[in-house]
Amino acid sequence: MKKIIAGAALSACLAAPAFADNHVVGGYFADWQYANKDNPYVVDDIPAENLTHIIYAFLSMCGPHTGASELVQEQVAKACKGKEPFTAIVVDQEAALEKDFGRVRARVPYEGHFGQLADLKAEHPHVTILPSFGGWTMSEPFHAMAKDDAAIKHFAKTAVELIAKYDFFGGIDLDWEYPGGGGLTTSPWNPETKMEEAQQLAEKEAFTTLVKSLRAELDALSAKTGKDYELSTAVGVGQKAAYMDWETVAPLMNNMYAMTYDFLGGWGPQTGHLTNLHATDRSWWGMGADVFIQQMIDLGVPKDKLVLGAAFYGRGWEGSQFDGTTTSSDLASEKGASFGTGEPGYFMYWDLKKNYGKAQGYQYGYDEESEAPYLWNPEKKVFISFEDARSVKAKAEWAKQQGLAGVFTWELSGDPNDELSAVMAEVLQSKTAKN
Repeated sequence: MKKIIAGAALSACLAAPAFADNHVVGGYFADWQYANKDNPYVVDDIPAENLTHIIYAFLSMCGPHTGASELVQEQVAKACKGKEPFTAIVVDQEAALEKDFGRVRARVPYEGHFGQLADLKAEHPHVTILPSFGGWTMSEPFHAMAKDDAAIKHFAKTAVELIAKYDFFGGIDLDWEYPGGGGLTTSPWNPETKMEEAQQLAEKEAFTTLVKSLRAELDALSAKTGKDYELSTAVGVGQKAAYMDWETVAPLMNNMYAMTYDFLGGWGPQTGHLTNLHATDRSWWGMGADVFIQQMIDLGVPKDKLVLGAAFYGRGWEGSQFDGTTTSSDLASEKGASFGTGEPGYFMYWDLKKNYGKAQGYQYGYDEESEAPYLWNPEKKVFISFEDARSVKAKAEWAKQQGLAGVFTWELSGDPNDELSAVMAEVLQSKTAKN
């Protein structure tokens, strides 16, 4: 591993981690970023000494994936050959189990990311590693599964069997986007996909059944292994958090990862901060992480299990009306940026630092009231909202002050030099993040 420090094993999933103050410092590991030709990112690059939780993105289940890429659909078809519908699967089996990323010291019958994660867990026993099921492009089968309790229970059984097979995993993370709709294939703006109230309520009940089933299966596994297993879920902002029975499910779960980012982006002309900590009178629709977190608390999410989201990326627009000094609640642009890091309008933090500075005509600004940095190119009329060390520090300090569980990021490869994860650790761990 690139970084090795000693760590103490957790004795239980709800016990204090090997850091002071018992705060979560988490990060999603995107399994496809190893193939990023400009900045490949592998398990060896994960700053495990800064983290309490690593969440592997993404696994799925056998079922419809019409919104996913052709490659993902092919991978799902291959992984599901001979399996029952709604069986939990490793989607990219080549990356997870077969690809040679270097020597694997652990005695396991596989290589790939999983082999490297087995080594990471051995070297950093304090870290909890979770597989995340779903994601934006692979949540469609959840909606199909939700129609049948037997299908839910089958998924739960096979998901826990999967983590038992790869025992470096310490539980399961759910990223169903979203119970009650609002995701890629359930857009409320499309009358053909918008869910009726009866469907939304049915999915609320299905989510409860899912959590109960997973908790029961995890507890049964715990009885066999003597280990404790975490169960967590991602939570969408605004109305997306409403179709979960928090009074029932929250006691069965360890953490809820609040997706407090992507407030705005190039999919619309509305221009401003994508992940500002504080809402102001200059925020589009009054949006801010603080507002969304309070909405979740009001819905019944325990604040001491809420993990605040930070973004290791930015989003940008072209033809912006920005005046170079301050955002406004009606600031707009002609369109989303036609360029970015791998996709239009999306900019990884490392790319912004390397290619969007003064030499390229960009001016740095920081909205102190919102706790949000931005870049502005007055000649090209390009506005880019992003996250940096200052805003991440503000989020971590606020999370600590508010009594939240901690802070996590989507996703780790945006910060290959570990600058932002170190800030999270420095604030939330009462110790030096780096040796």
